[in-house]
Amino acid sequence: MNLANTNKTKKWLTLPSTLLLALNSSFLTASEDNDLFSLSLEQLLNVEVSSASLTKETLSEAPVPVTVITANMISQSGARNIKDLLVTYVPNITHVEDQNEPNIAARGVFTSSQQKILFLIDGHRLNSRSYSMASPDYAISLDKIKQIEVLRGPSSSIYGNVALTATVNIILKSATELENSKLAVTVGNQGHKQASLTYGKQGDSWDLLAWAQVFSAEGETHAISPQDNYSPNPIVDAEANLGAYQDTNTYDIGAKLNYQDWRIFANTRRSHYVEPFTTGGLSGEGYMYDKIRKYQGTGPGFSYTASHFNVNHSDTLFDWQWHQELYFDQNEVDTVVVTQPTINNALRVYWQERSSGLLTHLSKRIGKWDYLVGLQLDHMKVTDSDFKTSLNGDDYLPADQQTPLLKESSESIYSVFAQVKYRLSERWLANAGARYDQKNRTGSDNIDDFSPRLAIIYQGENGYNFKASYATSFVDATYWNRFSTLSSFRGAQTLKPEKLASLQLTPSIKLPEHQFYGAVNVFYNQLDDFIFRDNYAGENEPNYSNAGELTTWGVELESRITKRNITWHATLGYQAVIDSERFATSGDDINNVPSITANLVTSWPIFEDANASLTVRYIGEQTSPIHIISNGQEISDPYPNQGANFNAPNYKVDDVILLNAALDYQLSNSLNLALTAHNLLDAEYQQGGTTLHPYPQAGRNVRATLSYEF
Repeated sequence: MNLANTNKTKKWLTLPSTLLLALNSSFLTASEDNDLFSLSLEQLLNVEVSSASLTKETLSEAPVPVTVITANMISQSGARNIKDLLVTYVPNITHVEDQNEPNIAARGVFTSSQQKILFLIDGHRLNSRSYSMASPDYAISLDKIKQIEVLRGPSSSIYGNVALTATVNIILKSATELENSKLAVTVGNQGHKQASLTYGKQGDSWDLLAWAQVFSAEGETHAISPQDNYSPNPIVDAEANLGAYQDTNTYDIGAKLNYQDWRIFANTRRSHYVEPFTTGGLSGEGYMYDKIRKYQGTGPGFSYTASHFNVNHSDTLFDWQWHQELYFDQNEVDTVVVTQPTINNALRVYWQERSSGLLTHLSKRIGKWDYLVGLQLDHMKVTDSDFKTSLNGDDYLPADQQTPLLKESSESIYSVFAQVKYRLSERWLANAGARYDQKNRTGSDNIDDFSPRLAIIYQGENGYNFKASYATSFVDATYWNRFSTLSSFRGAQTLKPEKLASLQLTPSIKLPEHQFYGAVNVFYNQLDDFIFRDNYAGENEPNYSNAGELTTWGVELESRITKRNITWHATLGYQAVIDSERFATSGDDINNVPSITANLVTSWPIFEDANASLTVRYIGEQTSPIHIISNGQEISDPYPNQGANFNAPNYKVDDVILLNAALDYQLSNSLNLALTAHNLLDAEYQQGGTTLHPYPQAGRNVRATLSYEF
């Protein structure tokens, strides 16, 4: 390990004990009104989650480190979307840039879309099948959320494909927990406009939650001079569009009905994120948004529509708890990609998939043993795909190409899984599980995978807890990675699944008398056959290929303490490379990911009807090499001695401290005013990712929300 980096790390790892014994925020209660520090020690030890084992268990018994973000924490953070919440409250989850999609990384693992973390709503998968994408954007509204359970590390032993680096399960409120229905309107700079309705109604044997949210933002426009444009032929009036969601509204509409032992869930979501720079062709060039021909009213940027339906039933079968569910999903990608900004050329990329499946499992406690067995059948079909071109800003016409964008075909996965928990003694607990998945692939050999998990847990006296766990996970190469014929994203049917193995050690301590909780998690990760977009690929070679391997270790710290009505919630993450092969690393650092990140959320009452919070975020220095290439060929810099450097292999993105603030004021029994600000000091900073160069980030964003409860 690099000595300079080691010394830098020691400075952070010698923080006061309130950071060193960090909190697993998941130990907050499931109810937003039953705060952590109003509970007795016995109640703290019995807080329950269900995502880690598919059955309810206390957090101290969960086999892997779990972070829970409660509704109170959402309010205190002033978060705008799911991404804000995860990078604030979950250590080593960081923002990374992509050409045209909001993206995050868990422990440094990412690709050109958010495809490595499994997102769920009440256990229902949000990730698409053909693309594996679940975007952490404004198409997941926050007002309906009871809590978010984040499983850190591999979760394929329970969830199979996609649960590679983490699993995020969004738990919805019931009408009872909602207390009051709410209508809210938000306005802000950068053209932020948002309206939401959250409605609850209950009867003797039923409970209904319904929600709707629409959002749009003009974002922030930065002028890019020809000298600063990463383009061989820079245009004079080039721009970068930061944080824009426009042309069509981003929305989230859905409902959940509980009736006796039945639950029905229906949801439709849409988002259109404007690409900051060009995505097609060379990618990363400044362009003029208003000069690009729109397709049916939608301009450049990634656009998707996702619909979900789930009906499930819980009962008993031969004295076993029996859970059954049927689900249906439809996902559409309909995206305009800028290819040649000098002549305003663009592509319209479209495909649609439909998915359905069955999930069932049985569970029972027999003496000291807890058993769970289940099976899942999952089927996906690409029903349509197309792409059209717009030349010189003219209408979109079918591309002059005989091969379709994606092959229209189907794939299925058949899975069985099991889990057993055994109480070795009063203090010791063992948890073992495994899942076997077999996938019928189109166009290549079928694949199968076995994903085990083993955990040993010690529940000590005086709130002390320790768990050691080992687990593996996998993500198959997506249908897009294997079949795309787009010139900048050529697929390869020979791609192998990605695999991750992780060892985690997690000591924690609760001190209710001091209103403190802290936890430390140390992990060792081994990633194999990672799929990445190879910018060095030749003109007739696939853009996607399997990398070699990445071995990393890291520390995740969380802590929370309350004194004199002031609450401090702190997280710190550190990660370092041990070894890598054909993976983008520089010494101990994973490229485009900070080695150190830290967050401190402080909240306090100003007076009886008003509360304030301040979030301090530290994003460490990043190595973000710049090498402007296309189809394996270097691009000549038209201004070699001015502005942007087209070849900077040692380029560093500076570290930055960001301040976010929130003020919540209860105007009356039914009216509330919330003021929030992100990047309060308007800091200028950059972020790298799958892009050819780091992208500038949006500046200060201030918003006001007026809500009415009824």
